[in-house]
Amino acid sequence: MKRLIYLFDQRLNLITLLLLFWALFWCLDGFDKFIDSNTEILFDKWASRGSVVDANNNVVYTIQPLNNVGWFGVNYADQMASYFKTIHVPRNVAIGLTYTFAVFEILTGFLFLILFAWQLLPDERKDRRNMLTDRTLHRLAYKSSVILFVILSIAYQIFGDRTRLWEVGTYMLMTLIAYDMWYRTDRFMLDMRRKRLAGIDDDDDTNSVQASAYSLRDKRQKESDSR
Repeated sequence: MKRLIYLFDQRLNLITLLLLFWALFWCLDGFDKFIDSNTEILFDKWASRGSVVDANNNVVYTIQPLNNVGWFGVNYADQMASYFKTIHVPRNVAIGLTYTFAVFEILTGFLFLILFAWQLLPDERKDRRNMLTDRTLHRLAYKSSVILFVILSIAYQIFGDRTRLWEVGTYMLMTLIAYDMWYRTDRFMLDMRRKRLAGIDDDDDTNSVQASAYSLRDKRQKESDSR
């Protein structure tokens, strides 16, 4: 049980969880644009916005709201078309630009998903020289995220939607913070592995890379005291 807990701790470290978060974020946001909801009238009495009564106070007509019914609850086709209509862009062009942007979101999400899967592989993967081990794809994924948020920021400024602009700015800040957390944690893990390969650690297989990192100094101190 202890060994299983250490294995879980090692594989699902902070880097892995960050990559999984952004993989889900971009994939869901991209596919969301291809799955439009249907607009239906909500006939439930509790949703009524008002009513018309006759001279005898009998309700003859109720005002019922429209409700988006679907997986994501948003009709992106109509929403984007209304945005682009403010700058006199035809609906078919607006939909095409929306789907093109969604494809890039999905590609970015899949890139993060690849990085997440790579993190779950054994440590020996770091001995192979490629764009994963030198962190090229990692940096590309975060840069792609920033580029997408920059495009959205410019778009919402043009459309005059300050609320969505604030949301995009918040997500961009989250991306920069996540990148900093990834970079610092990755540097720590690589340094920890170099120490283990150099024999500084006690080579206890029951310890994960993260757990053993906090006892390195104590281990070396014990060894020097024993001598």
